[in-house]
Amino acid sequence: MKERNCFTLIQNRNEDSNYNNFTGKYYHFPQKYYNQLKESSNIEFVYYEPPTGGKGEYFGSGKISRVFEDKTNAGFYFAEIFDYKPFSIPVPFRDNKGNQREFGASYNAQNAVRKITPELLDEICLDGGILLNFNADAHLVEVLGEQLIESEKVGILELIKNSLDSGASYCNVRIEKIKSLPKADEKEYKFNQYEGPVIIIEDDGIGMSREIIENGWLRPATTLKTNLKERLKKEKEKALQSGKLSNYESLLAQLKSQYNNRIPLGEKGVGRFATHRLGKQLIIITKTEDIDYELVLKINWDDFNVPTSSSLTDLSSIGVSLTRQAISRDYGDSKSGTQLIIYGGRENYSWNPDIIYDINYSINQLNSPNPEPDKIRLPFVVSFSCPQLGKLPQEPLHKDFPPIFSYYGLVNADGIIEETTIEFNPPRNIPIPPETIKYKNYDLKIGNDYWLKHGAPQCGPFYFHFDIWYRDKEWVEGPDAKDLFSYLEHYGGISIYRDNVLILPAEWANKTDWYRLRQKQIKQAYRLSYYHMIANIEIDQLDNPQLIDKTSREGLLENRQFQDLREMVLGVVNLVEQSYIAFRDKYTSLTKGITRDPVKLNDVIKQQRKLLQNIDKNYPIDQDPYSLFHQIVENVSGRKERLINLDHSLKNLKSSLELIEEVQDLLKEKAAYGISVAVSVHEIAKITANFYSGISEMLKADVIDKVKLEDLKKSSDSLQSELKRLSPLRAIRNERAIEFPISRSIKFASEVFKSKLEELNIDFSFNTKEDFVIFGRYGTVNQILSNLFDNSVHWLQFSPNPHRKIEIKLDATERTLIFADNGPGISEAIRPYLFEAGYSLKIPPSGLGLYICKYYMHAMKGDIYETHNRERLKNLNLGAQFTLDFEKVPSQKEEAK
Repeated sequence: MKERNCFTLIQNRNEDSNYNNFTGKYYHFPQKYYNQLKESSNIEFVYYEPPTGGKGEYFGSGKISRVFEDKTNAGFYFAEIFDYKPFSIPVPFRDNKGNQREFGASYNAQNAVRKITPELLDEICLDGGILLNFNADAHLVEVLGEQLIESEKVGILELIKNSLDSGASYCNVRIEKIKSLPKADEKEYKFNQYEGPVIIIEDDGIGMSREIIENGWLRPATTLKTNLKERLKKEKEKALQSGKLSNYESLLAQLKSQYNNRIPLGEKGVGRFATHRLGKQLIIITKTEDIDYELVLKINWDDFNVPTSSSLTDLSSIGVSLTRQAISRDYGDSKSGTQLIIYGGRENYSWNPDIIYDINYSINQLNSPNPEPDKIRLPFVVSFSCPQLGKLPQEPLHKDFPPIFSYYGLVNADGIIEETTIEFNPPRNIPIPPETIKYKNYDLKIGNDYWLKHGAPQCGPFYFHFDIWYRDKEWVEGPDAKDLFSYLEHYGGISIYRDNVLILPAEWANKTDWYRLRQKQIKQAYRLSYYHMIANIEIDQLDNPQLIDKTSREGLLENRQFQDLREMVLGVVNLVEQSYIAFRDKYTSLTKGITRDPVKLNDVIKQQRKLLQNIDKNYPIDQDPYSLFHQIVENVSGRKERLINLDHSLKNLKSSLELIEEVQDLLKEKAAYGISVAVSVHEIAKITANFYSGISEMLKADVIDKVKLEDLKKSSDSLQSELKRLSPLRAIRNERAIEFPISRSIKFASEVFKSKLEELNIDFSFNTKEDFVIFGRYGTVNQILSNLFDNSVHWLQFSPNPHRKIEIKLDATERTLIFADNGPGISEAIRPYLFEAGYSLKIPPSGLGLYICKYYMHAMKGDIYETHNRERLKNLNLGAQFTLDFEKVPSQKEEAK
C-alpha cells in the first residue's frame, strides 16, 4: 500500500481578500508551504475553519492532485483538489472528552498547513459522517460484458433491440472475416480493413446526438427508457382515477409517434456491454436527422481491462474519442441511423457454423410468427448475413412438419380464455379423423389452488399460440422425423413476445424450467413437455408493465405478476394436455390396445389353450390332412411334442399375467388409500400444531395450567379419533364382505370431510328414508364416496355461489345413489375422459379419483357414470352429478353365492 501524506488545511468559509480559495476545487497558499506540499505525493487533507472569523470546526476532506504557481500573485500557489467530500456533521477541534485532536511536536496553531497522521484524518472524517459516493471501477465494463451478456447470440439480440427502440424500420446484421470458417472471396467482404471477426449492426433509427451519447450510451443503467415507462404507468393510473382515459391515450399516441409507433423495449441500459462481449474494438457511427455529418465514437475495450494488481482506476477516468466526419452511407428517408462496427474478437472463443445458424434462427424468430390477430405487425425487418456460409435458411425447420395440434386464444385480464380452438390434424396414416374442439369463456383459475390464496390475477392479458407434435415416427410424415425431434429438443418450448418482439426465447426459458413443465413430465412421462411444442405467449407491455426482464435476460423478474403469468400459462397447457393425452391413448387403443390389458390378454390365452387342446383331441395329427404342421415339424412325434410345449408356454404366460393383474389391483388400492389419507393428514396437521403450541406455552411459563392440559387432552382425543378414521378407508382385497346400509358409508365419508365442509361453508344433506343395504366390502364403498367428496370439495372452492351445497339422493327402488354439488360443473375438456387414469384439470393434476371409483364399482358388479340429464337433481343442475348404480350389487350374502 502506498504511503499516505495527510494534512490539515486552514480555511475560512467566509473568504477574505488575501486568498483566492475555491472550496473543494483549489486551495490558495503562500510560498511558506510550497515545499511541504510539492514534495509529497498521495496527499489527503481535512479542512479546518479556525474560531477567528469562523466556527472552529473541521468541515470536509479531499485529495490534492497537483501544485502550481499563481501567475498573478507572486509568492503564492494553488493546490488542485479532487474527490472533495463535505462532512454531514461538523467536527469540533476538541473531542467529546475535551481533548484537542491535534497535538504533539508537529502541531503549531499558527501554521495554515499542518501535518497529521492518517489515523487522525480517518477519525475526523468518521466523526464528521463523511459523505461517500458510489464509484465505478474501469474493470466494471469487463465484468458486465462477460456476466450480464451470456453469449454472443444474446449480445447480438440485445443490440438489435436497441435498433428497435430507436424507431428503426430495419436492422441489418452482418458477420464476416471469421478465421475458423472457410474464406470467402475478398470481394464478398465489405469491411476488409478491420481485423476479424467483424460484426456490423446498422439501422435507420433516430440516431444519437452528442447529449444522448454522453448521458445515455456512456452511462451504464441509464433511466432514459425506464423513466418513460414509469411516466406512462403513473399517467394511466391518474387517468383511470380521474375518468379521463382520453388524456392518457393522447399522451401515448404522442410518444409512440416519436418511436415509429413503439414504446422502447429496453429495461436496464446494459445492451451496450454486448459490444464488449463481441469484440475488442468498437466504432459507432451515428447521425440524427438535424445534422449533415456523422458522429464517430471509438472505444478500445482493452483500455478498461485494468490488471487487478494495479491501483484502482475509476471508470470516468478513461476517455473515449468522439469526433465527426462526412456522411459515409445512405440513410434513406429517415436521414438518420446508427452503425456499430465491432471487430478484433475475443480470446478463448471461436465461431463455428452451428453458432452462426443458431444466431440466424434467433434473428428470424425475433418478430412474432403468430402475433395477436387484432395487433398490427410493426414495420421492423431484421436481416442477417455471413458471406462465408452463403445463403442462410429463412424459415424455421418445424414449418416443414404440420403440427398435430394447433391451439390459440386470448386470455383476458380476469384469467378467462374468451374463445379458443384446439385443432387436431393427424397424418394420413393415423386411423383417427381430424377434429376441432372449441371452448368459450374458459376460466383458467378454476381448479388451481393458487388463485384461492392470491386472489385476482395481476399479470394482465395475453395471447397464446401452441403448435404441438407427438415425438413418435408414426405421427410424423416423411423420412425426416429425426430432424424435427432434434429441432424440438433444441428450440422447443414456450417463448414470450412483448409488443411482437421476442424477449424470452424458449430455449432460454427451458433452462430454468420456469413454467415447471419439466417437473411434471419427469413425474408423469405421458404429459406434455417443452420438447413437444413450439409455443408463443404474446404480451403488450402497456397492459403488463410489471413483467420486467431480468438483467441477465434469462427470464422475467420473479415478482407477483411473473408468478401469475406462470400459473396462467400452466392452465393453458393443462387444457390442451387433456386432448394431447386422449388422442394418443385413442390411437394406442386402436393399434396396440389389447396388449396393454392383462384381463383381455388372459381371455385370449384361455381361448388359445382351448384351441390347442381341441386340436390335440380331435385333429388327426399323424395324418395332418390340412398340412397344419407341414412347414413346422415333419415327424409325428415332433408334432405332439410341439403342441405340448406350446400349451405349457401359454400356461406359464397366463400365470405371469395373473401376477401382473394382481400387482395392478394392489397399486390401485394403494393409490386410493393415499388420496383418502391426504384428507385426514390435513386435519392431523392442524391438531398436532395446536398440541405443539400448547406444550410450548406451558414449558415457557414453567407452570402447570389445568385448563391448558384439558385442551391438550381434547386435542389428543381428536388425534386418536382422526387416526381411527383411516382404518375403514383401507379397501384391501382380502377384506371380508359384509351386509351394511349405504347410509353408513355416507355418514362415514361426510364425517371425514366434516371440518373441510365447515371451513368452506358447504351444506351437505341426503335422504335417509330411501336407504338400502348392500353386501360388499365396507372399505371399498368408503373409498368411492371419499373420492367423490374430495372432488366436490375441491371444485366448490372455485364457486362464486355463497350457498355451496353437496347433496346425495338415494333411490331404494332403483338401488342408485346420485352424488351432486352446485360447483362449476364438469368441463367439456375433461368430460370424454372422466373415468380414465391420468386425466385431470386440477393443478397440480392427479387424475386417479374417478378412475378408482370406476374400478371399485365394477369390482362389486356395480357402475358409476355421469348422471343422465333426465335424472339430474334440478336444484343443483349446473354442478357435477354422478350416479352410483348398485342394481346388480347383492344386498345379502345369499345373493352373492
